[in-house]
Amino acid sequence: MNLRPYEPGDEAALAELWFESWSSIGLEQPVVTKAVLIARVPRDLAERWEITVAESNGRLVGFLALAPSEQRLDQLFIAPDAQGLGIGGALFDVARRRLPNGFWLATQPDNQRARAFYERLGMKIDRLEPGPAGGRVFYTFGQPGR
Repeated sequence: MNLRPYEPGDEAALAELWFESWSSIGLEQPVVTKAVLIARVPRDLAERWEITVAESNGRLVGFLALAPSEQRLDQLFIAPDAQGLGIGGALFDVARRRLPNGFWLATQPDNQRARAFYERLGMKIDRLEPGPAGGRVFYTFGQPGR
């Protein structure tokens, strides 16, 4: 596995991975299209994201999107067939190095696999906010100044 910064031209593969991973969670949420995700990547890159991708044999198998100005781990997705191989932990380590004073993230309360992963890595639940789509659970790592 190779970790590298996002490069122009990664949009379609990143959106495919994001969509595939999100769909595998099994949540009863409105489906986001790949086209929406492809459009979102350059916009969020321009506005706030720093992306690190994980490649294996020339294929994108994971990505991490940080919003450093917000001290936020905004996205962390691993291809369903690549989960459990240490890719998520390697990307999480990038977040720890890039945001040494701590960071926060939000996820779906029903996303039990992601929640167990974050808790195993030392993240703590900060709060739960109810909402029409199931709400959000907020986690912190270290002492982010939000």
